Amino acid sequence: MRILRTLAVICIAGWLAISSFFSFAVAPLVFKTIDRAVAGQVVSVVLPRYYDWGLVLCGIALIVCALRATIGGEGRRQPLATAALCGAMFGLLVWASTAVLPRAEATRQARDDGAFARAHRSAVQLNGLTMAAGVAVLLLETLSRPPRRDR
Repeated sequence: MRILRTLAVICIAGWLAISSFFSFAVAPLVFKTIDRAVAGQVVSVVLPRYYDWGLVLCGIALIVCALRATIGGEGRRQPLATAALCGAMFGLLVWASTAVLPRAEATRQARDDGAFARAHRSAVQLNGLTMAAGVAVLLLETLSRPPRRDR
């Protein structure tokens, strides 16, 4: 069971690293250093892959946490809570990638600044919620470590 727990933590931590790096380093730097229209094109090319990685990593974590809750001997409450958070992350990423991203891209191409601003705000909020759920997963996993076995 420890290996499943470790895999879930690695997946969520990996997604948080990718998400944080893109959100707080890459995107602001791209918009700061190159023309805004070109920066928008660059980010619009990167975002589908960004969401793909999030879906893969959160999907793996969700499956692993569901397995832990189903077959685990360590109790079910904590693995179920972690699975629920991973499920929320996965759902938010699905919504962002299938509903918000296409809407944002369509409004960007149509040059509808007001609609794009609303879509962008939705994407940022979904990203923030996903990151908050990821932090909650890591805190839950860290604070509820099982007791170590004596060797």
